[in-house]
Amino acid sequence: MITDINSYRHKQKLAHINELVKQLMAVRVDIRRLKIKECQLRNTIRELAQELEWSE
Repeated sequence: MITDINSYRHKQKLAHINELVKQLMAVRVDIRRLKIKECQLRNTIRELAQELEWSE
């Protein structure tokens, strides 16, 4: 009986770990996407700032 309970708890913990890993991977994908977006915005801002300086 105790072995069954320990086995069940072990399986539950593994399932929880797997779910947390999935969430972590999703967050990493979001971070990567946001970093790309940040770079694009910085480049656009830099280009617009240069255009303003050239037009003066």
